[in-house]
Amino acid sequence: MTLDREIAPLVADMTAWRRHFHQHPELGFEEVETAAFVADRLRSWGIETHVGIGGTGVVGVVRGDRPGPGIGLRADMDALPIEEQGQAAYRSTRPGLMHACGHDGHTAMLLGAAQVLAGRRDFAGTVNLIFQPAEEGLGGAQAMIDAGLFERFACEAVYALHNAPPLPFGTAAVHAGPACAGAARFRVEVRGQGGHAATPHLTASPVSAAAELVTLIEAIPARRIQASGMAVITVASINGGSAFNVVPDSVTLTGTARAFDAATMQALEAELRRRCAGVDLAHDVRCEVSFDILFPPTVNHAGEAGIAATALTDMLGMDAVIRDMPPVTGSEDFAYMLEQLPGAYVLLGTRVADDTPMLHSPDYDFEDRLLPIGASFFLKLVDLKLGGAREAA
Repeated sequence: MTLDREIAPLVADMTAWRRHFHQHPELGFEEVETAAFVADRLRSWGIETHVGIGGTGVVGVVRGDRPGPGIGLRADMDALPIEEQGQAAYRSTRPGLMHACGHDGHTAMLLGAAQVLAGRRDFAGTVNLIFQPAEEGLGGAQAMIDAGLFERFACEAVYALHNAPPLPFGTAAVHAGPACAGAARFRVEVRGQGGHAATPHLTASPVSAAAELVTLIEAIPARRIQASGMAVITVASINGGSAFNVVPDSVTLTGTARAFDAATMQALEAELRRRCAGVDLAHDVRCEVSFDILFPPTVNHAGEAGIAATALTDMLGMDAVIRDMPPVTGSEDFAYMLEQLPGAYVLLGTRVADDTPMLHSPDYDFEDRLLPIGASFFLKLVDLKLGGAREAA
């Protein structure tokens, strides 16, 4: 493994920053303390710093010693509404909130790269350090874009990374094309006629209709989507009724749909609505359906994925870089940035044992040994895109 020489002395600082963020998690668009911490560090290194972009977003601008194009390096800052079960000394101090997805680590990585770039501007162009709020389903990337992110901070390409517990530590994955699925949220309110459970013939039970809908909805990908159009649709909650002997008037189902292209997502929505209409007739109920797109698919551009793969290969070795990993069905709002500009989204492996907790688990914790790898990756991208000259350890 070959890492940037100037990152090694910063590992202790990056670890301290990461654990500070972990102790003080903040939800999307509430990252006031996190953003202030980031901005203070950037200013202390003499980096031009802009705050309040898209809410709590921060952008640091590092200009090289020669003119040239701009690139964007993005890290996400928000935490999740999960009660932490881990017992580390730096566990969350805020009940019901924790960094269960590693955004604390991503932010620390980009800060480490920022500190090195501030002291060694031997490149041609500009590096825009994008610290994004609200990645977890609230549209922070789109908010920054709507606030003029790429008009104010011109980039010809943009990159992001994410820790990946399914991949062994010391490996990475990147490829051209879809990297993560697009995501939608659906809600079906089944309205019927309630009554006494002892006389079901006098009711139009939304419970029975909802029970049938679960199997009908979750069968959509297998029966109605072409095999080439990978898709997932899952019912995640059912709510209705409050007594053992009363049929309620309504039951609500919610869930998510995932697909890797817009046409497949449209097909999922159309079939969901068609099956709900069939249940309407079969059970004498009325289904009210909402289907909201949360994220488009995260699609890597071929040229930028190739540059990212080269950077990873230089650092980790050819055998450690996976170039044909199937796209994941999780979603990522970095997708909105990739709709605006060429770029690539990279996964860095963190699995160190068979029982390594997965993302969004209450016992998850970021692998601190990944910090210098991620920071070095950001610096290597600057080398390759803007012609810097980095020393390797």
